Amino acid sequence: MVDLLGKKKLEEEIERLRSRVKELEEMNGSLSLQIERREDKIRKLTSASQETSLALKAAEQKIATVQERDEGKGEMRETAAKERSCSRILKPKEIEHLLDRLESCRSPRDELLTAYIASGSTGGEKLPPEVGDMVKRAGSDQGVAVFSDPLLFTLALVPPLPLKMDEASWAGTFRTGPLREMLDTPVLVVAAHAGETLLGVALGRDGFAEHAIVKSTVKEKHTKGGWSQKRFERLREEDIRQHADLVKEKLPQIQENYRSILAYAVVSGDPLLVKMIAPVLDLPVLEAKTGRFNRKNPDELLEEVYGFICLRG
Repeated sequence: MVDLLGKKKLEEEIERLRSRVKELEEMNGSLSLQIERREDKIRKLTSASQETSLALKAAEQKIATVQERDEGKGEMRETAAKERSCSRILKPKEIEHLLDRLESCRSPRDELLTAYIASGSTGGEKLPPEVGDMVKRAGSDQGVAVFSDPLLFTLALVPPLPLKMDEASWAGTFRTGPLREMLDTPVLVVAAHAGETLLGVALGRDGFAEHAIVKSTVKEKHTKGGWSQKRFERLREEDIRQHADLVKEKLPQIQENYRSILAYAVVSGDPLLVKMIAPVLDLPVLEAKTGRFNRKNPDELLEEVYGFICLRG
């Protein structure tokens, strides 16, 4: 009888141990799966970050080549040349590609920083020191957007349109929505040059919905003999004033069908002409530095209007 009881206890102990072994095997399988998933996430994050870095480097090289080829054409070339060592100007398509890369990044620890800092804000002081320093470096009237993976990279993007408020968040992904919205923000474009001004309505970076070129005769330079320098300057200023009047007359026609959706007037060109035109614009005015527009393909100007400046940490 004792032996039977002992055998029964041994069988119960064996069954208990088998159950425990099964539990441990299931636990081991679950932990192995978690480790495998985490390693997969890390591999994807590393791969996405490497692709982002390569894409940005390729974009920088492409822009540098274009800037060198076109050096001396347009008013913003000199500024771009000075900034070439620390920043790059990215066209809308390049920005879209870069944003796609950033959105593909993932962090299992919610450590990816997205920060939007408005111009003149002290919000950058609350960020990690290296990120705050980059915000100061950008020093933009439009504000700056920063994307940072603490182990891999930090990028700052100066947008073409103003950031209106400060936001900062640490998450498993980057938040790029506000920058994408800028690429589809309707604006009135005024590229004002003596004797030839482009007026256009852009509903986004893809092209002008409507545009017109205002032309008139403006004396380009003073020739020896004939007129004195002062008289020439006075006559030229009068030509510019008349040209500005023609532009002002044309503006209402260009804006007529889009007035309710236009967010800004992006103005560039001859400072004197801009000064004469700006007061009649009934939109927030953003002064930009752009090159001469292409008469045959005016949509090219939007690559500068909607372009971003990119800085790397």
